[in-house]
Amino acid sequence: IRAPELNWDDFTGLAVTNTVIVVMNNDPEEESLPFAGKTRLWYGRWDYKYEQARRVGAAGCFIIHTTPSAGYPWSVVQTSWTGEQFDLPAAPGEKQLQVKGWLTEAVTRKLFAITGKDLDQLRASASSKKFTPVPLGVTVSTAFTSVVASKTTGNVIGVLRGSDEKLKQDFVVYTAHHDHLGRKEGAASGEDAIFNGAVDNASGVSALISIARVMKSLPKAPRRSVIFAAVAAEEQGLLGSQYFVEHPPVPIARMIANINIDGLNIWGRTRDVSVIGLGKSSLDDTLRTLAKTQGRTVMPDALSDRGFFYRSDQFNFAKKGVPAAYFSSGQQFIGRPDGWGRKQRELWEGTHYHQPSDEVRDDWDLSGALEDVQLFLELGVSVANAVSAPVWVKGDEFEKLR
Repeated sequence: IRAPELNWDDFTGLAVTNTVIVVMNNDPEEESLPFAGKTRLWYGRWDYKYEQARRVGAAGCFIIHTTPSAGYPWSVVQTSWTGEQFDLPAAPGEKQLQVKGWLTEAVTRKLFAITGKDLDQLRASASSKKFTPVPLGVTVSTAFTSVVASKTTGNVIGVLRGSDEKLKQDFVVYTAHHDHLGRKEGAASGEDAIFNGAVDNASGVSALISIARVMKSLPKAPRRSVIFAAVAAEEQGLLGSQYFVEHPPVPIARMIANINIDGLNIWGRTRDVSVIGLGKSSLDDTLRTLAKTQGRTVMPDALSDRGFFYRSDQFNFAKKGVPAAYFSSGQQFIGRPDGWGRKQRELWEGTHYHQPSDEVRDDWDLSGALEDVQLFLELGVSVANAVSAPVWVKGDEFEKLR
């Protein structure tokens, strides 16, 4: 982690040029340290790790996988990182990592043991501000036969022009990613090899289209304009939304809010709404008011240790200073005991997340999804018609970017 804003730099006085580094996939959780305790920040995400390794000139970077630190099992790493990998074209003269990879915890222990080092001891010491990375004394030689090619995908964008002559120059931006993982490499004969991505994220795209259709049919368009963007390559590192904000169809300053939809609820109605990143912007207040009309309460993300705010397309808008809303169905499922919803989600993630089995099933209960899509619609209309644009909460990490 290199965070001068927190007076934290794991690389102070250390040259790692042309070396391979092994890193943890989290950020320090101790309450006494200047992070956010159990709540995961971007410092603890895999894309941040690779970016920092690139910036310090490392030749390669391997991330130690654990299910708690990643937020998903090793099987998700295998499916997500097998086969073709994509990135946006590098800027002229920009250095790239030669190797990106993941290591299981068991393999990492064996690697460290070669030189008499203890993984648990090193992980504990790395939580200290005074920690200095430890040379492992291991030399690795690797060779790959790679085919590098340029390919084109697309962000699919529609615009509903606002009805107010002055305010229609401002835009509310809906996003939902339309990509998934393609086909499974090395599938056996007769095996289902297609990553359908029904929940993640065909469901979100269907919501986006439905919201656009309903908003278009309103007797009068919202005062501000609305962009509907089905973005590409989210599963490859939020690339489509990154390109969108780096090559914006309208000035970033004119984008007053992003509303991102990434997966819908397939288990029924809930009494609550889980807001990813609750407390970051004034959009929360609007959500509370709208959720109340549905008889629902707004709650913080029960899985904040997984860093979901930094794992979907709203993050790229936030990095440009655009207040962003991202929510999902809550945890309190009507007619179900406490903890039932979390158990269903964990079962789904362990079985279907980033697997060919993420496909439409007869046992889905979309009554809760319907309420969530209604809430997404009403949030966009409310923000587009509001007197004032949303703002970041004072002191938030993204406030100064606006």
